[in-house]
Amino acid sequence: MSQLTPAAQRWLAAHHGVITGAQLRRCGVGRSTTSRFVALGVLRRVQRGVHVLTTAAQTLEQRCAVLCACHPEGFVTGPTAAMLSGLRRQPHSSALNFAVRHGVHLPIETGVRFRQTRALDRCDRRPRPDGIIVASWARLAFDLAADLRQLDHRTVIQQLLDTRRVTVEGLVAIADRLCHPARPGSTTFRRTVSTLDGQAPQDSHSEVVLFEALRAAGVAIEAQSEVLRASDGRTLHVDLAVHALRWGIELDIHPEHRSVEGQFRGAVRMRSMHASDWQIEPVSEGDLTDVRGLVTELVALYHRRDVELRRSVG
Repeated sequence: MSQLTPAAQRWLAAHHGVITGAQLRRCGVGRSTTSRFVALGVLRRVQRGVHVLTTAAQTLEQRCAVLCACHPEGFVTGPTAAMLSGLRRQPHSSALNFAVRHGVHLPIETGVRFRQTRALDRCDRRPRPDGIIVASWARLAFDLAADLRQLDHRTVIQQLLDTRRVTVEGLVAIADRLCHPARPGSTTFRRTVSTLDGQAPQDSHSEVVLFEALRAAGVAIEAQSEVLRASDGRTLHVDLAVHALRWGIELDIHPEHRSVEGQFRGAVRMRSMHASDWQIEPVSEGDLTDVRGLVTELVALYHRRDVELRRSVG
């Protein structure tokens, strides 16, 4: 690599060791010099016009960068793009998911799942600084519907909403554009979008699971749709709540809750909620090992709270 131009070295360092012939020329490395580097074993020719630095680490990102260079109109999508983005609840698979235009002749590539599609618009692409092109957030949300179970898909959509990578309006728009009876994942995607009824996004899979189970049990639970005003004027959020009964559920499952400072803040927060006349039911990670039993207990507490409030009014 020391014989390459400084511009080529910088490019390779920033792009997982992947470079095209056109980029090599822009970096001052001509065709004959490129051929010499290939003969010397400095560069490896992947296909015509695409090369990899032989000393670069062979990573998932490099594989993605190679595919993007070989198929410049395509993009990484599905569980692969989700994993690169840190999304949760992804299936365990080593196949690299890559979207390409339908009808393109494709070579057989081990470990690559080509997803051919006629819907391959510019708005569906999100370029990264390292040369990898991934599906836009809304397109990724749609594509994942073909790979995930309904509940897992809803969890991922809640994560995307919570991190403000997508909006409900954007999801509705892509559903209108892409959902079709013959397109995989369309039914799952429409069902997920239909649940986005103005509720605030839920920030964990456990919260989604508990929300669904309580709704199925007849509890009109809401997810952080409103805030509380504590007795000292501070604003407090409740993970899950029935505001008419001033009854809520707090999921004590995040790692920061286990620290001394986190426990202190949690205790102060709980006292503030009680001072605001809210009944809060804490839920721990251990509780979630038996969701059915937990829901039975919470439903009983919910009905007891309802009876108590009715008696106090009557």
